[in-house]
Amino acid sequence: MPQLRSISFFVLAIMTLFFMQPQPVRAHPHVWVDYAIEARFDASGLIGFQHRWTFDEMFSSQIMEMFDRDGDGVFSAQEIEEVRQGAFEYLSEYDYFIQIKVNGSPFHVASVRDFRATIQGHQVIYDFFVPCPVPAKDAPQTVHLLVADMEYFVDLGLKPDGVAISGDTHLSVSTTFQSSEAFSFWGGAWEPRHLTVTFQSAS
Repeated sequence: MPQLRSISFFVLAIMTLFFMQPQPVRAHPHVWVDYAIEARFDASGLIGFQHRWTFDEMFSSQIMEMFDRDGDGVFSAQEIEEVRQGAFEYLSEYDYFIQIKVNGSPFHVASVRDFRATIQGHQVIYDFFVPCPVPAKDAPQTVHLLVADMEYFVDLGLKPDGVAISGDTHLSVSTTFQSSEAFSFWGGAWEPRHLTVTFQSAS
């Protein structure tokens, strides 16, 4: 579809400008995101994290202009797929700005699922799920999750009350959102706040 290809190329150009400029200009964000995370469990343990990203109005207006082609303020199923292809999957090269450690070991975010884009007022919202299966045991299991653009073209900040838990009926679960040595960069000069989830089988 020529129109989709031209849209995708334009979005790719925008993303390239945002994410691939040389090191000297990596200082100022171009996009702002308020995010929320839901840690999802079942009887076996952690199954993954549901994310909701709410974009700033300026970037949202660009996405709406490019993908809400009928201008009705609603992304159709076809338009959502075009947003996914043209303005989301590119982030797979950056692990979707998500870093995870399971009991101290890195967990690669290979894919996400259930992507959905919606419009609320003047803002675009992305919802998607990051699978991260970790079985519950009698001993505590610890998962650290950082949402950050390491090159700082995108400023990602947790919403107030932006952490939720679901499906933990048969487990003991606790969460914190604070800095720790789990994510420490540049010789300890930057230890960003991140989500830590600790859980084990209920006694």
